[in-house]
Amino acid sequence: MKKTISVYTNDHQHPVSGLTVTGEVKRLAIVAPSRVALNGEVGENLRIAVKISPVSKGLFESIAAKADRGEHIRLTLTEEKGTTGDKVYTLVVENTKITAGQFHDIIRLRTTGKIQKDILIPVSGNIRPLQIAAVQPRHLVLKGPAGKSIKGVVTIVPRDGYPFSIIETKAHSGTFIKWDLQESVNSGKKIYTLTVENLKTEKGRYYDGIFLKTDRKDLPEIRISVSGRITD
Repeated sequence: MKKTISVYTNDHQHPVSGLTVTGEVKRLAIVAPSRVALNGEVGENLRIAVKISPVSKGLFESIAAKADRGEHIRLTLTEEKGTTGDKVYTLVVENTKITAGQFHDIIRLRTTGKIQKDILIPVSGNIRPLQIAAVQPRHLVLKGPAGKSIKGVVTIVPRDGYPFSIIETKAHSGTFIKWDLQESVNSGKKIYTLTVENLKTEKGRYYDGIFLKTDRKDLPEIRISVSGRITD
């Protein structure tokens, strides 16, 4: 730590003097990881264990954990003896958010230490919608010279345990594209192949999207974005 203090006096030649104060600030505890990131899909078991170890004996005897909001996380704090006989704490942070979205929180570890009362652990969560299908690619680029055949292919494969059928296909506009969807079976699993072909006959760009309607309530629609870049 380094701080500079300005000292004002009635000395006309040196009315202001600078005083620099330096010192070493020791950590109260080793916290690993120092930040918690809960990233995954809806329904996935997301939890991270944080280890808290005092840097030296006697700094604090116990801690308690509490989140500022606590809306989307569950905390479990346990303690045990370390190799040197000191207490070592384990804080398990678990996601409880059941819908897609992001959140942020702060965990405060309240200690019995006299030097520093709280240890702060930032928490971030990024819960993505359940992906029950592997779609490659989700953004299709049709690029090439005008007058040439320009096509792109998208494959859609249901994940294990999440079977579904595509029952309808439509485009947002469909002005410059046509498409064909084929269904096949490989090892008892359905595989869909979507072929998209450019129809634009002159130089220019366009954007469109194809919507694949399914028979699953948790994935009613798969969206494929399409962009065209037609050159001379």
